[in-house]
Amino acid sequence: MVVLVATLNTENVPKLIEEMNLKAVDTIVINQSSTGRERINIDQCQQATIVYSERLGLSASRNEAISYAQSEDICQIADDDMIFVDNYKEIVWDAYQEFPDADVIVFYVDFENHAVARSNIPKGRMYYLDAMRTSSVQISFKKSSLESVGLKFDERFGIGATYGSGEENILLFDALRKGLKLYSYPIKIASLRERDSHWDRSHTPENCRKRGAIYRRMTNYWYWILIVQFAIRKRKQMLPEISLFDNMCYMFQGAREFAKSE
Repeated sequence: MVVLVATLNTENVPKLIEEMNLKAVDTIVINQSSTGRERINIDQCQQATIVYSERLGLSASRNEAISYAQSEDICQIADDDMIFVDNYKEIVWDAYQEFPDADVIVFYVDFENHAVARSNIPKGRMYYLDAMRTSSVQISFKKSSLESVGLKFDERFGIGATYGSGEENILLFDALRKGLKLYSYPIKIASLRERDSHWDRSHTPENCRKRGAIYRRMTNYWYWILIVQFAIRKRKQMLPEISLFDNMCYMFQGAREFAKSE
């Protein structure tokens, strides 16, 4: 069992691990630098492997952390603003004992102080609609399950990439398409600390085009439904000078452009 932490420009990683309440948990921390590095440096600190990476991008960080995990590991995705509960390991162990056929288990994370709220989750199997409501820091998985189907994060998506979000939803959609079994488990494993978000949630024409690309990457057949529901559901957050129809047009344009690039 290992927690995979993504962080950027962190000077004191051991202190970060302590603040996250992970000193007693096996941890792999990928510390990226916004100014870049010429080579990778790896430190070992008690139960933590700290990788000072030369790569950039959140999905690249996730994939790099996964590559350092053992094939038999249960991996938990984490960001550096999380504080894990004291009995985290017991909760994860119990969940995978209760659902031994699970390839992926999504846990409850307290988003009370976060920019995007998340509601409580039920217990049981997850399908496509559930995958759309999931944040990356809720996701755990058996590394062997991802390896068996050749699954990883799409590095074109997520903070620091061409398309700045959607990587976790794409991963879960891919997992379902490849026949993996996803479960949700409504026990709290962590809280998020309040801090400034790196996400650009403004609904500009360019971000609408990116949203369309995300939906097209998630599904080749039903992306148009996702575009329409998003435009209607988020209408009040859109720029007032841009009509609902125009917002949908921007998203469809992004979907078409992404499809051509494939």
